Amino acid sequence: MTTRVTAAQQDEDQPQMFSRITGFVRRHTPSDRQGVALQERTLMNGAHAVKPKARRRRPRTVAVVAASTVAALTASACHTDTTDKHPSAPGSSSAAGVSAELQKLMRGAPWSSGQWGLQVTDLKSGKVVQSKNATSKFVTGSTAKTFAVGAALATLGSSHRFRTPLVRSGSVSHDGRLSGNLIMVGSGDLTLGGRTDALGKVDIPDFDHTDANAVPGMATLTREDPLAGINDLARQVAASGIRHIDGDVVIDDRLWAPVTIGGTPITPTVVNDNLIDLLITPAAPGRQATVDWRPKTAAFTVDSRVTTTPAGTKPAVKTDSPAAGRIRIRGSVPADATAPFIATYQVPDPAAFARTVLIEALAKHGVSVASPTLGDNPSSKLPPVQKVKRLPVSASYTSPPFKEYAKLINKVSHNLGANLLPPLMAVHNGKHTYADGMKTEREFLTRAGIDRDSFDLVDAQGLTRDRATPAAQTQLLGSLSGKNYFGVLHDSMPTMGVDGSLAGVIKPTDPAAGHIRAKTGTLIGAVNGKLALTTKALAGYVDAENGRRYAFAIYVNDIPAPGNTVNGAIDLALKANKQLGAMAASIYRNPNP
Repeated sequence: MTTRVTAAQQDEDQPQMFSRITGFVRRHTPSDRQGVALQERTLMNGAHAVKPKARRRRPRTVAVVAASTVAALTASACHTDTTDKHPSAPGSSSAAGVSAELQKLMRGAPWSSGQWGLQVTDLKSGKVVQSKNATSKFVTGSTAKTFAVGAALATLGSSHRFRTPLVRSGSVSHDGRLSGNLIMVGSGDLTLGGRTDALGKVDIPDFDHTDANAVPGMATLTREDPLAGINDLARQVAASGIRHIDGDVVIDDRLWAPVTIGGTPITPTVVNDNLIDLLITPAAPGRQATVDWRPKTAAFTVDSRVTTTPAGTKPAVKTDSPAAGRIRIRGSVPADATAPFIATYQVPDPAAFARTVLIEALAKHGVSVASPTLGDNPSSKLPPVQKVKRLPVSASYTSPPFKEYAKLINKVSHNLGANLLPPLMAVHNGKHTYADGMKTEREFLTRAGIDRDSFDLVDAQGLTRDRATPAAQTQLLGSLSGKNYFGVLHDSMPTMGVDGSLAGVIKPTDPAAGHIRAKTGTLIGAVNGKLALTTKALAGYVDAENGRRYAFAIYVNDIPAPGNTVNGAIDLALKANKQLGAMAASIYRNPNP
């Protein structure tokens, strides 16, 4: 049975078009604490206003934004008390106040209408040097990924590699005929070679294709073949002497209990992030744009009707599926859009998709399969799990070390990657469910000395039910700074003024640029029937001007969106990103007020 986290239990968080956010708002009049939510993976300066032609080759201050539509409960758990209690965990005392400069940044319009919480801790002495509402819980947004990645590094280890085997259930004759089935056993490999470069590193673009539908025209594709791992496995099968498979090709996705988070299946087999990339090349205004896609596979046909509009107009592209195996793409792109203009389609059945592309790869390498290429994954043909473990191995693909995946998850706030972590931790500990993995994460935090009452974490990516106190966040960061894998965690975070989601938050010439590593978090929701910035968060490390290193966490919750419009909410989120960037830069200059 597949566990589905529904709107009553949790938020949906699939990348969608801003037009769908607008449509949702128009179709629903939210009751109190219900509405839509926008989870920012890579919010930076002014993204939604950037015309497609502004997507250039990696300027350090390129502006990007990512969005998701959800029907969700968006209750904010932050409190308004201004006097902090002293929790029992060390390093969480909030006797300190905040600097005059930070107070000024919090008090201006519209920021004064929100609920603020922050803490800054000197990592060498453990002293809290700045604090406000540090023991009140705030919605974390994607800063929750620091908790998940930290727990995964402790559990799996930074050098952990995923090994995906192909095993055979029958014998191979002298002429290369396999009498049984070929089985690919999913290992939880996030990229399966689809991003791995020649140096064994994971390729991470500034704006990932996982967010292509959020802001049309901003995403770029990695240079690597999304089927690289699949093709490597197929080559190995051919090299082993198999020429024909009399049985079937089956994907074994039983590593953990099936789970779906926000409509996205979290499966042990992932090919191209379980997305089909749609590559749109504009023509002259009034003419149809050319649409290509990758990976090319018989699993899907593409029905495209995308018009080219005059230069400078806004793109409007929508993808859906009117029938199984059919992708429909409609809309328009401006003539001056940088090609290829990327949109994506979420694969609904990752196992069936992986099976088809594997059969196609086998055929390319001279291995034929008696069973049809298309169709459902025939999981009923799988032997018991323990028997599969004893079957002969015909091929195996080994991933880069986990430290590369930690970087992917944090740099672009990769939701699928984050959500793979709980079941992977569960399996490592001999368990089988997503909930087991979240229990492992909570136990890791407790061992780190973090008060169990100071956080509520129910998923790894950071949806609206995830909450933590600024004290808990900085305690986590302080604890991680003493671990042998701290360098991996530190390097995985975006660098303010330099790269990732913090590249454009401050100018590259700002003295603080390059000295702040932090994770962002953003959620836009509806409270009392009106749109609001549910949370804007920033948490990480500052190598301050005085030569000392500090852990910091800044949260602001529940700021009403100007005009109660989606564009107003997005504008507010982008301005908040800059505001928190300015606050982090202030901490760099003056950590001890």
